[in-house]
Amino acid sequence: MIFRSLFLFEVHRLLRSPILWGAAALCLGLRLMATWPWLPDMSVDPTSTSGAMLLLAVAMMTTTNLATSRDTRHGIPEMFKALPSRAAERTKAATLAALVVGSGIALPVMLCYLLARLAMGPVAGVFDPFEALGGVLAVPFAAALGAMLGRWTPWLVAVPVTAFLIGAFTWLNSQQSGYGSWFLPVVLFHGPDWPQRPSVLHVVYLLAAIALFAALALLRHGARPVRLIAVLTAAAVTVPAGAAATAAAPGEEINRRFETTLQGNPAAMLGDMDPKIRQRYFGPDAQRCEKHDAITYCAFHDYATWISSWVSAVNPVAQALPPAERDRLPVVRQLTDSWFNANGDEEQSIRTFMMWGRAGAEDDYRAVLASQIIRSVLGLRPPRTGCDVRGQSRALVALWLLGQGIAPAAPEDREIQIASSAFMPEQSQLGMIRYGAAELGYARKLLAMPDARQRIWAHWDTLLKPETTVEQALSLLGLRPEFTAEPVKGQPCS
Repeated sequence: MIFRSLFLFEVHRLLRSPILWGAAALCLGLRLMATWPWLPDMSVDPTSTSGAMLLLAVAMMTTTNLATSRDTRHGIPEMFKALPSRAAERTKAATLAALVVGSGIALPVMLCYLLARLAMGPVAGVFDPFEALGGVLAVPFAAALGAMLGRWTPWLVAVPVTAFLIGAFTWLNSQQSGYGSWFLPVVLFHGPDWPQRPSVLHVVYLLAAIALFAALALLRHGARPVRLIAVLTAAAVTVPAGAAATAAAPGEEINRRFETTLQGNPAAMLGDMDPKIRQRYFGPDAQRCEKHDAITYCAFHDYATWISSWVSAVNPVAQALPPAERDRLPVVRQLTDSWFNANGDEEQSIRTFMMWGRAGAEDDYRAVLASQIIRSVLGLRPPRTGCDVRGQSRALVALWLLGQGIAPAAPEDREIQIASSAFMPEQSQLGMIRYGAAELGYARKLLAMPDARQRIWAHWDTLLKPETTVEQALSLLGLRPEFTAEPVKGQPCS
């Protein structure tokens, strides 16, 4: 009866804590803000959210530590002498309450985040429920650790030091490089095309570690047989489970992928891959292909739901082309995130990726796909440093085609994120191609003309010649000179 009252008191106290609810709101808010521009990918969303759970975990560890160390702080022990319960019961009640409340807050945070992501558009990737469960268990893991520190260390600084070390090791362990490995509560970084993580083993490890820390906290009140057995049993599961998870985790091929990418050796990269990954992403049945109008779209099976987004970006451009040009359009093919150097036919395909924008960021990705098909059709092959298409009639056609799907804008140097650690440099919405205000202004006039398509189709071959100037194209397109041409800056597009 006394223990029950103590337990309910601790639960009530924790539920009123602004620290815990503030950390939960911050965790959920930061994750939604970070992923708002992207379509949901359930291969990585639960893992990334587990990292944000460390905020709530630190708050829970701090609160539990303060609760279990109350009767060891200066001036407070005298106050507890009047209580009918013993110190061991108070520790047990505070620890159990922290485990229950920590799990009870962490679970809705994870569920709310995942449900919000499901509502954000077509979902890709494979959802692993044990990854999500591992993120939830990181909070009671920290609570039990806080209880153990509260009983065995008299210094309040132990919690911030422990939190800092866990955070530092979690960050340094970004490529499973051995800084704590799978003995950490969270293994933060994971690519959508990496080998499968040992999520089940990690959940077993977390559950055993929670029991171990709680048993160690009680062991401080005396080495009774039941407590010793509990500690030894939990340790007998915790250590092998963590070691087994570390052994089963993605191997050195994850760390070597950048090296083989820089070497430009697809064969070496394929040889380094986990056989299951090689079969899944480079096997004969790795992709699902669908034909929409004149274009074939190929996506990895778990990302086929995104094909409709690619179609909406590319098909308006394809439908604006003369019929003769539509028969030889390239395939739109999805590339891997981590193994992009091993994609053999990327030069013959329109490249799309394992991430896609939503809300305000979607236009950037629509422009990436649209510009690739435009450059392919118009014969624009800019060098890596870019080129300038000012003064060429092809600029008007390119921007008019781009405008079928998105509003053309002025050139701007920027980088588009195309993978978890890769960015594509661009000088304009046409890629590494610059144009001027005159070309943009005439293209906008064309987009407003009802007969622009007929005029462009009628003079297609002439307009696509690099030597045809904007001034020569105006009469063909029914436009009047209105804008002042700008000089070419840098290398002209050939």
